[in-house]
Amino acid sequence: TYNAVMASWALVPGIEGQQGVNDTFSLLETASLGDDHDSDECPIHPNKETFKILIAVNSKVEDRFSFEQAKLHLYRIQRLSDSICGKVLIPDTDIYNAALSSLLSKKKKKKSDFHSEVVVDNDNNQKYAKSWEDGWLRYGHQYHGGFKSMNKSSITEATDMAKWLLHAEKRGVNPNVEMYEAVIQAWIETGTKEGLLTAEEWAKRAVTSSSPTRLKTFHPIIAAWALSQFERAPHRVTEWNRQLVAMSASKPHLKPDLNFLSAQIIAWKNVQAGIMTRLGERKELSSSEDDLTSETVDSDNESKIRRDVETIFASAQSCKQLLEKFYPNELNSTQDTNALKAFTSMFTHTIQAWGCASRVTLLYPTSSVLLDTSHGVDEMLKIARLFDDKLGADESEEEHAQHMLRLVGTSYAEIASQLYQIDSDVDSDAETRYESSISGRTIFLEKFSHIERMLRDYDFYSRKQFSQGMFTPESKSVRHRLYKEVLQGCAGVTLPADCGHVVRVCKLIMDNLSWQEEQCQDGVQEDITEIFVDMALLAGTVVKVPDERMYVLTAIHNNASRFFKRKKSFETSSYATVDRAALVGAMRMAMGDSELTEPFLRHFDKRPTKQKARGNTAMAFVEEMMR
Repeated sequence: TYNAVMASWALVPGIEGQQGVNDTFSLLETASLGDDHDSDECPIHPNKETFKILIAVNSKVEDRFSFEQAKLHLYRIQRLSDSICGKVLIPDTDIYNAALSSLLSKKKKKKSDFHSEVVVDNDNNQKYAKSWEDGWLRYGHQYHGGFKSMNKSSITEATDMAKWLLHAEKRGVNPNVEMYEAVIQAWIETGTKEGLLTAEEWAKRAVTSSSPTRLKTFHPIIAAWALSQFERAPHRVTEWNRQLVAMSASKPHLKPDLNFLSAQIIAWKNVQAGIMTRLGERKELSSSEDDLTSETVDSDNESKIRRDVETIFASAQSCKQLLEKFYPNELNSTQDTNALKAFTSMFTHTIQAWGCASRVTLLYPTSSVLLDTSHGVDEMLKIARLFDDKLGADESEEEHAQHMLRLVGTSYAEIASQLYQIDSDVDSDAETRYESSISGRTIFLEKFSHIERMLRDYDFYSRKQFSQGMFTPESKSVRHRLYKEVLQGCAGVTLPADCGHVVRVCKLIMDNLSWQEEQCQDGVQEDITEIFVDMALLAGTVVKVPDERMYVLTAIHNNASRFFKRKKSFETSSYATVDRAALVGAMRMAMGDSELTEPFLRHFDKRPTKQKARGNTAMAFVEEMMR
């Protein structure tokens, strides 16, 4: 049909799509007028859907909404309806909304690019690639990193969209919720503080209008405040949640969900990010100040730094209080998948908040015992203990148990990551000061017993709640990330006395991977070469005695062998794969320049020769016993 072709062209961006829609409509117009000569009633003519597509694509100039263009084409489709169909089109909410809805969908499509973004925090620490939390933060992605400067084109577009809604009201049309959402999102697109405040006013207007609002209407505003790094942002998010709770008394569907509640924690974490950025800028500025004013500058800086450090710790404390308020009460009241994802966000950001607080005091030490690294680390580890009751309980719902397993694994992995970053993300002076106070041991090793307990608790819970559901790509990815983060933290081991701890954890990881492989019946294979390579390199670092090192490397190779690729696919592990060549290369690096290296590795290069089966004989029995 003509409408289907026009709708397809409407999906093509830019002038090409616009031209395609208009050319298709011209063919429809010609066909309609041509048939009209032979019949009193036109068998084919434009309908309301046709006119909605027309105004949708023609209301833009250079892919931005234009009030004048929209008004011009509104009058045009009214004339076309009169001349072709013989009846006047009376614009209604659907027609007015069509001019905005296609624009909004294109904006969402553009923002999908953020779903695979690799997040780099303000301390230049690259994190794991991740989606924007729960999908909904994409509505405010313009505020990631703080408020932006004024952009004339985006301000003009938002103003025009607001004028269009007001124009509809003047014409006696009641704007629907989609129109209000389009205007709100347009002001959020500006990325400015003024745009955010204006979006809030439009949200309040939507609430008081006759149009029914929904929770989605407020997503852009909550997301923008949560990402803005503005120190008052957490209070704004809290105030919006309070107002929504009040409105939910008469409109239950407006009760804030866990994504909205988690936004308060995200906002506090981003306050920290903004402060860390300022501290870095201030440090660069102070280093370039004139020597004559250095004493004054240093005094002023110390006062500001002290306030910033206090705010960072206060932000982490606020994250913790909110997490303890929501968990486990809110979790027990829902089995919803999205709710459990929201809790993953809460735990992750709270752990990161305490990690940030711990790092900042290494960079900018204070005399307060409540503003030091050990306090931040202890608070971070307390978060892990929030799961104790859940880990000891039996879950009746398999799906809920699997979500809990991912939540626990993700949280534990983040704790291990933060402990490693505390050790590595400091300047040499701070590191020297800290290491001298703990006899050369890193923080990761100081808390090694906690790390090992987390590993054992996680694997105990996964075995107790075992099901084939734990072999989904997402579940395996969480498990493997936990192992990688722990092994990365172990890389800081330098003292021979700590060798046993590292070897013990490596064995624990290998045993659990072997158990997983035995239980996995089918699934998508994941490459876990990095895990075994890391263990091999660790053996080269921490195991000093050559004979002991060869023993450990042999054990690592033997455990990895079950994941090697085989010629026959049915002999290959269905759980994961390990690149044999990469592992042997890591083993070579671990052995170093020792004269034992080549003889040792030659043993693993030999391929077992196939022997003819001897059958059920005495010699076969003896050979079997000798193996």
